[in-house]
Amino acid sequence: MARISSREILWNTMSRTCFQDRVMPYAYWFKAINDRDHHEHKQILDQSISMLTGSDFVQLIGEKKFLGVWKDIRDDVNPNRTSAMQGKVILDGLWSSLMTGFAFGSRNINIDKPMSRQLKVTYLDICQNSARNIYQVARDINRPYNRVYADVKRLQEIGLIKALSSIQAGRKVTILSAT
Repeated sequence: MARISSREILWNTMSRTCFQDRVMPYAYWFKAINDRDHHEHKQILDQSISMLTGSDFVQLIGEKKFLGVWKDIRDDVNPNRTSAMQGKVILDGLWSSLMTGFAFGSRNINIDKPMSRQLKVTYLDICQNSARNIYQVARDINRPYNRVYADVKRLQEIGLIKALSSIQAGRKVTILSAT
C-alpha cells in the first residue's frame, strides 16, 4: 500500500472547497501550479489563490518550493480578479515572513536565502532604535562588534538599512537606520 504524504492528506480535506466542480488529484494540481506551460495553469492558480488560505497554499506547495516559485506565481496571478489579487498580497506577506522572519511593506528586495536568526536580531534592533552606531547595537544584542559589522554590511547589500558616517565625541562612527 502506497503511503500518502501530509500534503496529499491536506489536499484531500480541502480540494473540494476550492474545486467544487470536479475531483482533482493532488499531483495534477501541483503540476498545474508549478508548470507555467500547463494548459490550466492560470485558471487553477487563480482559483487556488482565491479559495485557499495562504498558509494552506504554501503548505501544499512546500515552503522551499514556494520560496523558489513565488515570483512566477506572483507574475501569473490575474490582476483583474479582486480575490486573486488579495490572495497575492497575502502570499507576498507569507513570502517575506518565510524569507526574513517578519513581513515588511511593498519593497522590492532580493534576498537569496532566509535570514539567519542573528541577522534578524541585528536588523530588528536597528529598526527599533534608530540613529545608533554599530558599537551600541553590538552592546544591546550582546554580540561581538565584528559579527554585528558583518551583519550591517549584509543588510546594506540587501538594501534594508542605511549607514552614514558621522563624528560623535571626536570619533568617526557609522550611524545606522532602517530604510
